[in-house]
Amino acid sequence: MKTKLMYLAVCAVSALTVLVPGLAMADGCLQCHAKNGVSVRVPQTDPIRIMADGKEQQITLAQGFKFHGHECPGMTTAFVAIRHGIKLLFHDTVPDRNDLLITSITPAGGVKDMIDLVMKGDSPSDRTWAVPGMKPDINGFVFTLIRKSTSEVVEIKLKPSLFPDDFYLLKQKQKDKKATPEEIHRIHSTMKNIILGFPVRPEEELFGSPKPRKILLWGTVQDGEMDRHIRKMRQVEKKKLLQN
Repeated sequence: MKTKLMYLAVCAVSALTVLVPGLAMADGCLQCHAKNGVSVRVPQTDPIRIMADGKEQQITLAQGFKFHGHECPGMTTAFVAIRHGIKLLFHDTVPDRNDLLITSITPAGGVKDMIDLVMKGDSPSDRTWAVPGMKPDINGFVFTLIRKSTSEVVEIKLKPSLFPDDFYLLKQKQKDKKATPEEIHRIHSTMKNIILGFPVRPEEELFGSPKPRKILLWGTVQDGEMDRHIRKMRQVEKKKLLQN
């Protein structure tokens, strides 16, 4: 009985309000929400604006969640970080996608999907695969944005103190079905605070005060080139695992 009450409390703590149609929740949250009458909310916040093929696109956080499949703290963090970086580099100008480069040092699925949505569009077949050897880390929410036309770069780094030190350890325990109800409660509380809190907090509280700086650029990356490199590296890694 105690475990059941704790499970219901977990679902209640992770409750977010304003329904997003078609949103699938991970780890059975959708079923739990439906059972307990909990609705889902996406914070109202400014979209990311970008020019693609001569047309302005406004990418909302709700669109990001729908593309990813569920609410996600990594996607939320990437959304606010990219929006902030674009603002610092382009000011009041809507950037052209071809004038922007973005790098990330985390393989988190929500982060990759958010950057894909901004830089590639919403085609599932264009999703980016993680490079072998990359691992999620609370220090990995670092995004480098480059404005090619002005040779400017800005690094947007989330303050590590905003993520619990053991967040990914607890997520792995949850995945392995070894997390206690109290640990699941902590995971959901952290995710709730990020998903609801980050989009409406001042950027300085999340990222400090990064400043754009000038750089020199050499070389180019052609369309699809990085995807081919990553695919080749993943094939090599898979072959090594099979041999072992």
